[in-house]
Amino acid sequence: MILLPRGNPVKENVNPGKVNLPDALDKLRQGKFTGYLRFDFPEGTGIFIFQAGRLISSLFETGRENLIAYDAIARTFHESLKGDGRLDIYRLSPELAFSIHALLHGEMLHRGQDLQLIDIRSLLTRMRDEQRSGCLRIYSDDHIALIFYRDGKPLGFFHDGSTDIETTADTSMSVARAPGAKVDVLITRGDAEKSLADLMETANIAGLWNKEVGERQRQREEQENAASRTLEMREGERRQKTLALFQKAAQQHLGKIGVSLVDKEFDRLKLNGVPLGEGHLTGFYDNLAKAAKLVAGPSKIELMLDEMKKGARSVLKGS
Repeated sequence: MILLPRGNPVKENVNPGKVNLPDALDKLRQGKFTGYLRFDFPEGTGIFIFQAGRLISSLFETGRENLIAYDAIARTFHESLKGDGRLDIYRLSPELAFSIHALLHGEMLHRGQDLQLIDIRSLLTRMRDEQRSGCLRIYSDDHIALIFYRDGKPLGFFHDGSTDIETTADTSMSVARAPGAKVDVLITRGDAEKSLADLMETANIAGLWNKEVGERQRQREEQENAASRTLEMREGERRQKTLALFQKAAQQHLGKIGVSLVDKEFDRLKLNGVPLGEGHLTGFYDNLAKAAKLVAGPSKIELMLDEMKKGARSVLKGS
């Protein structure tokens, strides 16, 4: 799971499966949006970072893999179309947007260190003495705060609700004092801000989306076809079981000629693809009774039909 403070919310708790994402991204681009989009799915988390309308970063993280750039965009589209995701959009300052980018693409030095078991002042001193650029990510069950560094000097703090790097530590330190609070130490190297490409220009966003839409449609059709085949197979089994029951009753009461009459009348049923139901059998029983009058008396025919109806009800109800 990607741990980031929430920033200033623009939209929250949106189902990305109900959004045309290329159109939404293009609107953010035209509006010179700066901030990040967070996509949460059962399979993982996607982050898109915008800086002044430029999509400078995209990544998708699961417990097994980390995808970046175009692969991350495609995977985010793929998961979005499943319809069980959540999209949150948060506004940030340009400097904070780039700092978040650098953080997510940095190197993890320490992960999940319990703040009660380490000397936080010593850790901060090391960042200064080693002239590290990077971030301390402090988090509890409910809140996350970031402390950014450049060349060993603290730049400021980022916590829930912020839009810019702040110079006061009150909120961040309150997170550090929370029960069970932990810290990650991440470092970055160099200043790659000037070389960041706009993924909206270099990637065929609409093409990636349309490919995933097509794949999703193909999967849906495969599922529907498989379900249809299963239903057809089950219906065929029900028809055969019903016919076998009728043949057995006719054999018992009318002999071989009764079986022939059953086969003839059963073949005349016109279902037109509709599953066999008791309503379809009314005409079958009437026609069979008329034909059976040539070889048996009324009481025997009535007994046979009662047995057939009772058995058919049991089969058609799935018993």
